[in-house]
Formats: sequence, C-alpha cells, structure tokens
Amino acid sequence: MNIIEVVRSARGVLGGLAQQIPVVGAAAQRDRIDLDGKVVFITGAARGIGAEIARQAYAKGAYVSLVGRTMAPLEELAAQLGSRAAAFNADVSDFEALEKAAAATIAQFGGIDVVVANAGIAPPPDTLLTIDPKEFERGIDIDLMGQWRTIRATLPAVVENHGHVVVVSSIYAFFNGALNSPYAASKAAIEQLTRALRVELAPHGATAGVAYPGFVKTDMADSTFAIDHVDEARKALPGFVTDPIPVEQIGSAIIGGIERRSAKVASPWWVLPMLQARGVVTTVMDEFMIHNAGLSKAILRAEATHRDPS
Repeated sequence: MNIIEVVRSARGVLGGLAQQIPVVGAAAQRDRIDLDGKVVFITGAARGIGAEIARQAYAKGAYVSLVGRTMAPLEELAAQLGSRAAAFNADVSDFEALEKAAAATIAQFGGIDVVVANAGIAPPPDTLLTIDPKEFERGIDIDLMGQWRTIRATLPAVVENHGHVVVVSSIYAFFNGALNSPYAASKAAIEQLTRALRVELAPHGATAGVAYPGFVKTDMADSTFAIDHVDEARKALPGFVTDPIPVEQIGSAIIGGIERRSAKVASPWWVLPMLQARGVVTTVMDEFMIHNAGLSKAILRAEATHRDPS
C-alpha cells in the first residue's frame, strides 16, 4: 500500500467514525447562518476588529449589539450604522455588567444569535523577569477571563437560538510569547476553552469557533509596534509574519467563519498551515527565536529600560 492509499484509508476510517459519534454529527448538521435579521453581540466593538465585524455584520442585515467600556465611540458607531445597531456599556472584567448588556440586547432586539468575544488588551511588552505582576494578572483577567465572562453571560441566549460563538484568539495561541507572555498564555487558553465549548454546544444544535488573527493594522498594534524594543524584536522576525494586514481582511474572514459555523478561522494566508503543523512549527520557531541575536538584543533592551528608564 503506497502513501496515497494510506491517506485515503485513514480518511475513510475517520469519516466513518465521525458519522458514528452523535456529538460530531449534531455539530456538522447545523445549517449555515444567514446574518440577515440575526442579532450579533460584539465585545470590544468601539474600534479595531470589533468595530469592523460590526460594520460587516450590519451590511449583511444583522442587528448589532456594540458592547464596550466607553460609550462615546460605541454610540458614534451605532449612529453611523443605523437603527439596527445599539451601544451597551460593559467592561469584560464585570460579569454582572455583561449579563445586563446581554439582557438589554435581548430586550431591544429579541434575542442573541451570534456572540463575538473580542475584547482584549495588550499588556506591557516586558519579559517575565521585569513585568509588574499586577499587569500580568490584569492581562490574564481581561484577555482570558473576560472572554469566559462574555461567553457565560450570553450562552443561554445562544443555546436558545441554536446560535454561534466566535472567540477571537490570535496567532499567539501557538506563536512564541517572548515579550508578550500574558497575552500569549491567554490566547492559548482561549483556544482550549472554545474547543470544549464547541463540543458542549453540539447537543444543543449550537456551535463555536476560534479566530486566529495575525498582526492586524489597528490602533493597539500601532502603539505597541511604536515601542523601541518591540520594533527591534519585530525586525528580527520574518517580514511576512509581522507585516500587519488590513482590519477589513480579518473582519471578512471572521464573518465568513460565522456564516459557515467554522471551528477555525484565520488570516493572513500562512496562519492556518502553521496552525495545522504546529507540532513541528513551534519547535522550529522556539529554536529560531532562542538563537536569534536580534531578538536576544531586544529582550535585553526591554529589561534594561526597567533598570535605567533613561
């Protein structure tokens, strides 16, 4: 038996097993989501990826619930979009506020069909040796626990409507987290959280998926890349990895993933292949970064700023 026959045989066996597993079958048989008339609940909707998803969902006929900490930009975006958009105040560190935002969304629009758990922060780009412990824990609280709170607050409505949850992770789910460890740890944990969620939702006819953006042209990315040692570290890595993509590109990918109820959505082009080959890729990546003189210099420079702020 040659390699092609082995692959075909394996596919046949796995396909047969999948059909015999009720959970997999239930998830696979769900219809696509037509966003026209659906209610989409988005955290971190004031700017960046969240705002772009709101624009694209609205353009497809969805009602959009714009959720965030600061009302002014949310209300401005809602006004720009139109009558099918509304702004709700909630910090993802506050579970009760998220529950209230979910209840207000249901009261205004009649339910919640899709949740985009997107809100997040970029902790200081420091090493584990130098980062303020409070900043590390705040990063974990917002970027991981904030996603969990968002999911839990909206999940009853999603189950009721056989809807979909997409949790915005990052390439840092598998990318080495040097100078970005709380963010990377959170994004890896989010991936596992959503994998469990997808299985748990299947018996209810609902679905969940993970989005893996690469570097995206947003205000948060611009401000982070402007820091000297971050820019130095960025230049030590291959350009195709660190060149930001337009926010419209990742927004379109996530919207398409929602419509297909995809388990995984990624952009740019190279992310999914790396994701699929992560066992090899992560080992090679770590060794490359360990022996990268430019990156080592950036790490030492980052730590030096704590000893000598000048």
